Amino acid sequence: MTTAPGGSRKAKYRQLPHTADLGLRIWGATREELFENAGAALAAVLTDRRRLRLQKTEKIMVEAPDLEALLVAWLNHLLYLYDVDAFLGREYQILALTPQRLSAQARGETYDPERHVARTAVKAATYHHLEIVNLNGGWQATVILDL
Repeated sequence: MTTAPGGSRKAKYRQLPHTADLGLRIWGATREELFENAGAALAAVLTDRRRLRLQKTEKIMVEAPDLEALLVAWLNHLLYLYDVDAFLGREYQILALTPQRLSAQARGETYDPERHVARTAVKAATYHHLEIVNLNGGWQATVILDL
C-alpha cells in the first residue's frame, strides 16, 4: 500500500497548484506503481476515470534516455493515444521497466462524449520541475502538465 506524506494511506497522486499549468505529485511503492499511478492521475485530469469501462487494451512501449524523461514520454504517449484514437485508460500495468524503457498495457475505452465528462485539456507533460525521488522506501514524482 502506498503511503503519502502526511499519513494518507491511500493517496496515489494529488494535484499541485501551478500558474497556467497543472502540477501532479505522484506516489508509488515501486517505480512500476509510480508509473501506473501517473497514468491514472493523467486520466483523472482528462475525465472521471470511474466511468471508463475496461473494453479495450492498448500495448505500449516507450523509450527515453533516463527515468525522468521516461515518465514524460509515458505521459505524452498516453496523451497521444487520447488525441489520436480517443483512447482513455482506467487501469495501467507496467510489464517491464528500466531507466530507459518501459512496456505496459492500458485498459480502458474510447472517449464517448455522451458518457464521459471532459475535464481539463492537456497539451503535454513537461520537463519543468520534473523530479523522481526514492522516498522512505517508496517513490515520488513531480510533473507539470502544460494546459
